[in-house]
Formats: sequence, C-alpha cells, structure tokens
Amino acid sequence: MKRAYYFWLAAILALAFGLLMLFAPAFAATQFQLTGSPATATIFRVLGSVMLGVAVLNFLVRNHPMSETLKAVLWANAAIHGIGFVGDLWSVGLGDIPLGGVAVGLVAHLVVLGGALYHLWKPQAR
Repeated sequence: MKRAYYFWLAAILALAFGLLMLFAPAFAATQFQLTGSPATATIFRVLGSVMLGVAVLNFLVRNHPMSETLKAVLWANAAIHGIGFVGDLWSVGLGDIPLGGVAVGLVAHLVVLGGALYHLWKPQAR
C-alpha cells in the first residue's frame, strides 16, 4: 500500500472512532458492549479528542517524504495501536468487556499497526 494511502486510512479510522467517542459517547459505550454512565462518557470523550488529534496528524503527514520525523509518526502509530491492541485483549481476558465489544477495534488496531510497521521496515515504499 502506498504510504499516502496508509496515512489516509489511518486518519479516516481515527476520525471515525474519534467522532463517535467525542460526540456520541453513550452510543460508543454500547458498541463496546459497556453500560453508559457519566464516567464512561467522560473517558470516551477524552479518548475521542485524542483520536481526533491523531487523525489530524496522520492527515497532515500523508504526502511527506520519508524522514526521521515521519518515522517518528509511524512509530507513534505503531505504539498507539500496538498498546491499544494489548489493552483491549487484556480487558477481554479480565472479563471486563466481551470480545465482540472490541472486535472492530482490534481489526482497526491491526490494520494501522501493520501499515506502520510495513512502512518502517520498507521506508523506500512510496
């Protein structure tokens, strides 16, 4: 996948999850098979705002040539989605949330993580 397409995809995924969490936290909670509450709404809004920031970052660097700075952005994407993947599975393992509640998120984590790692190990890939 071209690097620009990867950043577009990463931005769109972050935008979709971020908008959902920021503006519809109760609905987001139900999609994660959680019971909505003021506390979950607060957490979802905070996470949504962070995801929107990540979306902006990925969008802004979509056409940049490979550089040390772009590698840092790729590593950040890898960290966000690698740690997020582990955190989601951890929550499932503890019984805090069913696997079905994080399945879509796990796929999104793997797509963005895989793309970031691909472009880090194949920096000449355009």
